[in-house]
Amino acid sequence: MTLTTAPTRTPTPAPAPAPSSAPLFFGDLPVGPSLARALAAMGYATPTPIQEQAIPVLRERRDVLGQAQTGTGKTAGFGIPLLEAIDTRARGVQAIVLLPTRELCLQVADELARLGQYTGVRVLAVYGGVGLGRQIDTLARGVHVVAGTPGRVEDLMARGALDLRNVRVAVLDEADRMLDVGFLPAMERILGRTPPTRQTALFSATMPEEIRGLAHRQMRDPVTVAIEPERATVDEIEQRIERVPDGDKLLALRRHLDSPGTRLALVFRRTTHKADKLARDLERGGYRVGVLHGRRSQGQRERVLAQLKAGQLQALVATDIAARGLDIPGLTHVFNYDLPDTPETYVHRIGRTGRAGASGIAITLVAPEDEDDMREIERFLARKRQGMPGTPGTPAEATRPAARQGQRGGRGRAEKAPQQAAQTNGQMSPDRRFSRPRPAEGDARPAGASPATSPPPSSPARNRNNRRRRPSMGGRPDERR
Repeated sequence: MTLTTAPTRTPTPAPAPAPSSAPLFFGDLPVGPSLARALAAMGYATPTPIQEQAIPVLRERRDVLGQAQTGTGKTAGFGIPLLEAIDTRARGVQAIVLLPTRELCLQVADELARLGQYTGVRVLAVYGGVGLGRQIDTLARGVHVVAGTPGRVEDLMARGALDLRNVRVAVLDEADRMLDVGFLPAMERILGRTPPTRQTALFSATMPEEIRGLAHRQMRDPVTVAIEPERATVDEIEQRIERVPDGDKLLALRRHLDSPGTRLALVFRRTTHKADKLARDLERGGYRVGVLHGRRSQGQRERVLAQLKAGQLQALVATDIAARGLDIPGLTHVFNYDLPDTPETYVHRIGRTGRAGASGIAITLVAPEDEDDMREIERFLARKRQGMPGTPGTPAEATRPAARQGQRGGRGRAEKAPQQAAQTNGQMSPDRRFSRPRPAEGDARPAGASPATSPPPSSPARNRNNRRRRPSMGGRPDERR
């Protein structure tokens, strides 16, 4: 539970006020003195595209349906108009922001509090995993803005501690992820307890039919604000595919973590059990590792986040929902240890690195059983590129692994060459086109040898009709909140 109170400025004798002909601006957007001071303190000088588009519309009290990923600056995009709408002389909650995870609640509440640090606006984050008592006491003392998960918001409403009858602004952030974890009915119930005259802003990285239906039911003639989700965050990301034999993903990951260029890595697994197991395996190998997923206690989560900020970790192993919205400074690599459940999630994952114009590397480890899902991701990216005017080409077909040499009866053990790399690298360049395989660092090849003609990695020969299959893309998420 985090309460951050923005202190009111103490009146002091001041020079003559600046002439009205010299207003304060955030880029081309006029802002008041308190917000201008906060933006300067936070180092914000130029608005991002989502801020340029959303702020003027929200200031007109229009509902907004925004499509943008995390890392595009949308918190300030809705936060600045939200803070401007708050009357600090009035008691009671005047704005509610719903978010899918505890980490996002803390992150958004902190940013809103920093934006409003000179306005007197009081912001409270409410989420599960901690006691209700302190949150109830803080609400009783008076809060203007609540950022919370739907489950905890409903708990507080049921106890009479949270009254939404005076809400002026409601924001649904990361709405597609709240849909994924089953929060759609809770979102509708919460909005039903707010005044029908409220202003509503909904932000989502994707727009499935359920989200569009929610917008139709709960919003009044919304203005759509869309930022190209893929190009907004992955233009500077070098994307690679590494095909590895069955059971060799840990070896490939450890090889990358041992590289001096891998300063901080985020490793994705699909389930909480697999995330815990991988973290234990890495810790036994001497790596400094943290883990985040829905079954970690709030104390464990906060310790891991503190270790990240302090630079004490080499890698963070996480599930998709736990990592959603995390902004990890200095993150150099993202590893898809398990392929995601949907192609869209692939884009969200790799967007954890390469943020704010920085470069980054995303590596997907593909075992033979992952081939079908990898092809689906490739097709998804190809369709996206075809739908983008002015972007040449479509992703080339990635090279498939060949059978292991020296196999017996199709299931025997293969002899490994002493210096054979356990994978072949396929790279997808910053414009998201898969290239042909290239050698891993340290691979020896004869001079002039073409990557396209080099032997692919060894992998088991399999009967296509009898091979082991993964759950299909689009399956249910690995964890619920």
